[in-house]
Amino acid sequence: MYAIVDIETTGGQPTRDGITEIAIFKHDGHRIIDSYTTLVNPGHSVPAFIERLTGISTEMVRDAPSFPEVARKIVEFTEGCVFVAHNVR
Repeated sequence: MYAIVDIETTGGQPTRDGITEIAIFKHDGHRIIDSYTTLVNPGHSVPAFIERLTGISTEMVRDAPSFPEVARKIVEFTEGCVFVAHNVR
């Protein structure tokens, strides 16, 4: 089982920037069998250039859960899966 993960952020500096969206697709090698997506409140404003790039605005994430609020769900959802992601640091 594979967990294909896509994350949008407010920038490329992990000490300064935060996650704004997480999408995870479980794939059994033949097809997608489950998915989990959520907006995430990064704790600060989304820069204008990131909003233009991703379409995610400060208003969209204002009432979204913080990363600590969704972390357990992500761990549970991906448990036992091979983690697959692109452009991961």
